[in-house]
Amino acid sequence: MHHRCLEIRATKSKGRGVFATAPIARGEVLAHMQGWLATTAQLDENWFALQVGPDLWLCSDGTSLDDCINHSCDPNAGFRDGQPILVALRDIDADEEIGWDYSTAMAEPNWSLVCRCSAPTCRRIIRPWPDLTPQLQERLRPHALAYLRNDRVKPAGR
Repeated sequence: MHHRCLEIRATKSKGRGVFATAPIARGEVLAHMQGWLATTAQLDENWFALQVGPDLWLCSDGTSLDDCINHSCDPNAGFRDGQPILVALRDIDADEEIGWDYSTAMAEPNWSLVCRCSAPTCRRIIRPWPDLTPQLQERLRPHALAYLRNDRVKPAGR
């Protein structure tokens, strides 16, 4: 299930992306992340997977609209209530790409991804929640999945 004003389009440098076809107001639900649940041991490298718990993943085959929403270090979407449901964090203009911060869902050790968001605040490398600074965790906490909002998830070695 996704907002009626979203569509998948090609991006200049990231492959597919999701864009607003009309203005979307802050607080509107953008997408319910879809798929089936699997443990880390069950993951298949061909699946698209969103970590939703310490050893739990929401998996899909890559054909859902939510599979095409890219990362942004300056996101306009996030997990407001800690559930895998993306909402608009601010008003979104028509033709604007939807982006959420992947670090707000990932806690897998040693995971990283080169960032291509090109936001002025781009971190260049996307890292899992435990590897973020305490200041960045605090800033992102209202938009993170519920399992990461718990203060027991600490940066490795700190």
